[in-house]
Amino acid sequence: MVEQEVACMVWHAVGHHIDVIYVASEPDRLTGTEMYAAELALAAQLRMVPTSDGTVRWVQDPDTWHGV
Repeated sequence: MVEQEVACMVWHAVGHHIDVIYVASEPDRLTGTEMYAAELALAAQLRMVPTSDGTVRWVQDPDTWHGV
């Protein structure tokens, strides 16, 4: 199975939803803690960026982005 490249992730405090947005496929919605989302983001080599209260967002680092 080929691992999908993650473009970004957003964790929502309300409901503990994690939106995983992929570069070349449909997004996934998971449920988990902020710590779990942070671990997924680290594994996908994403970096945290500023967001509004109640969410945490991670995006690809331009230096590690591979593209499609």
